Amino acid sequence: MTPAHRLLPPAVAAWITAAFVVGIPDAAWLVAGAGFLATIGTAVVAVTRPRRRTAGPPSRSAWWGIVALTLLATSLAATAVAARVEARTPAALIEAADAGRSVAVRLTVGEKSALDDSRSRSAWDRGAAAKSTSEETAQRIRGTVTRVDLGGSTLLVSVPVVLFATVTQQDLVPIGSVLEVDAALQRTPPGDAAAFLLFARQPAEVSNSPPGFLAWANDMRAGLVDRAAELPGAGGELLPGLSTGETTAVSADLDQAMKSSSLSHLTAVSGANCAVIVAVVTATLAALRAPRALRIGGALAGLGLFVVLVTPEPSVVRAALMALVVLLALGAGRPTAGLPVLSLVVIVVVIADPWLSRSYGFVLSALATGGLLTLTRPLTRLLSAWVPRPLAVAFALPIAAQLACQPVLILLTPTLPLLGVPANLLAAPAAPIATLLGLAACILAPLLPPVGVALLWLGWIPATWIGAIATTVHSLPINRLPWLPDGGGALLLAGLTAVLILAVRATLSGRRTVAACCAGVLLVAGGAYAGSLAGARLAPALSMPANWSHAACDVGQGDAIILRNAGAVALIDTGPEPEPLSACLDALSIRRLDLLVLTHFDLDHVGGVSAVVGRADLVLVGEPQNAADERILSDLAASGAGIRRATAGLTGTLGSAHWRALWPPPRAGPVWQGNAGSVTLLVEAPGGLRSLFLGDLDEAAQARILAGRSLGGPVDLVKMAHHGSADQSSELYVQADARIALIPVGADNDYGHPTRAALDLLEAVGTTSFRTDTCGLIVVGGSATEPDVWTERRC
Repeated sequence: MTPAHRLLPPAVAAWITAAFVVGIPDAAWLVAGAGFLATIGTAVVAVTRPRRRTAGPPSRSAWWGIVALTLLATSLAATAVAARVEARTPAALIEAADAGRSVAVRLTVGEKSALDDSRSRSAWDRGAAAKSTSEETAQRIRGTVTRVDLGGSTLLVSVPVVLFATVTQQDLVPIGSVLEVDAALQRTPPGDAAAFLLFARQPAEVSNSPPGFLAWANDMRAGLVDRAAELPGAGGELLPGLSTGETTAVSADLDQAMKSSSLSHLTAVSGANCAVIVAVVTATLAALRAPRALRIGGALAGLGLFVVLVTPEPSVVRAALMALVVLLALGAGRPTAGLPVLSLVVIVVVIADPWLSRSYGFVLSALATGGLLTLTRPLTRLLSAWVPRPLAVAFALPIAAQLACQPVLILLTPTLPLLGVPANLLAAPAAPIATLLGLAACILAPLLPPVGVALLWLGWIPATWIGAIATTVHSLPINRLPWLPDGGGALLLAGLTAVLILAVRATLSGRRTVAACCAGVLLVAGGAYAGSLAGARLAPALSMPANWSHAACDVGQGDAIILRNAGAVALIDTGPEPEPLSACLDALSIRRLDLLVLTHFDLDHVGGVSAVVGRADLVLVGEPQNAADERILSDLAASGAGIRRATAGLTGTLGSAHWRALWPPPRAGPVWQGNAGSVTLLVEAPGGLRSLFLGDLDEAAQARILAGRSLGGPVDLVKMAHHGSADQSSELYVQADARIALIPVGADNDYGHPTRAALDLLEAVGTTSFRTDTCGLIVVGGSATEPDVWTERRC
């Protein structure tokens, strides 16, 4: 092991320990104690063994020292978890959450707020929603609760939470603001970064504005967004994110295109921007012949201001700490290598905040940096045999980052990008230019408006180039290939990646036998994968019920239900994004829709509508609430679809099945809008299933349906309302007496859906529930007397 790698085992051990122990906090003290005892034992051995001072590989005494340091890092990470668990979960808050009581809290906003698309009426277009003329906005706010008023007593705490609240202001709540709100609490799983979810009982109000050292950054970011909004196209949407991390202007379509083309790390500020800022400040001061101390001090000051401006996202924290260590080492006259710095930063971060060990932002940032540091050189040597060295370096950089990150990315999206490396190669030169020009415009526009405008337009050019690459790659028919989901898929890809890296190193070092063995493994795996792709369409078609009538697509946190009867097909809602819906329709061999139902216009129900524009004959809709909703209907109408407003009493047919709308009322007032105004259908098929689809109805609306006696008896299948939230009418489910409940819901969603209360309700009435987060695609066939349920995954 080279000196540059000696901190790597402690860093990996601390990281794994933190990620494991935060999920099982009761074991934290046990792991910490065992680690400290083992550390003492190995340290004694390392100190007492005779040392061999050579310039070669580490001696056995040195190896014992590395083991001792690794065990120490493990015990420190476990101790950090154990020391924080009690403060994160005060007993009083646990009791309030278990009892369902509301508490009055004071919360300091710690991260950028976001529109809560599940409740925002204008969630279809996030940019338009951010500029809505409404006086209130539904927001998702991460922060720290510092005070709790409970039962006449005041409790001072420091508890990380996520607050879902309607805020009495048009703009997103800025970092550093203080909110006062009454909210219900819900505990999160132990490994979650937030200890509780808070659901406000009434609109929240900002009691204190951000302090001055944060307010200036919030104002500058907001000003840049406003000025960039005047720029056309994708460049105007991307520029604020590239330069200051402000992504509120990025539309849903562009955001999806950036993800699909593997350019999502450019949507917002990443750790690479810190390196750009440090390099520019240092080069500028060097050109002015500033002494080394001033150059380092200026770089540190510029880095600090930049972190405050763009907010301390996990990837930015990682990069900033690495830059800090390097600058301090240079100031002390001790230049250092990248891998030891990365290892040290990982140790510091996971001990300072162990819950960051599970943050995708931090994990991907650290892995990408590690891949660049360890894989770029051998990949460059390998590629240099076929292409000129400058081109080999250009290709090696994105390949190294992609290889390091892809096993983790599988956990987010189980697909392999075919064009991610070329897309990053084309976008790489434009990203730092857009960052610097956008940042300069952000700083100078308030002081010198003409200069700021000129810089904005100059920055718009590379930002537009990046947007064009993303949309072009996204539009190509073969952009991504499916892969096994979840942990199994990630581990398999990690293993194959390790084999590939070993093959590269063996080839470069002349170990032909090892290289041949690795190549054989990769060829066998590639053949098996190609065969699985060919069979991916055949296996479901052969195993699922041939006479299926209902299907719940796995589209994440959203609804997409398909009905089929006598050759006619209906789709109820489209999910939040078009790609998962398109994949589901393809898997079920559906090309045309006789009926499309949009129950309401929240993003998780209409976000994927672009996948079916031009494919629907008739569209039933709830009442549109704003121009963005109207635009969806205009696009559908322009593609040839008939648009019809659905209210209670409307009827129709689907093949030989008969459907009837039970909700909303024909003259629904403001109370019955959004979730509460969801179009609710009852579908009856001769000899088939009688099914009820409840959209996102709340308990009050469900009770009104029941009171109207429109249900007309039990049903065979029910689509549970609002992804299994706790806001359900138990009496409705008792009267429905369904055999099967479908719950479309996203894995690890922030809302805690489906809730334990909802699942208990179904169990109490004898209804068997099937969830898309655990089952994947769910297909129901058979008859009312003998229904047949097929699931993509065992659940």
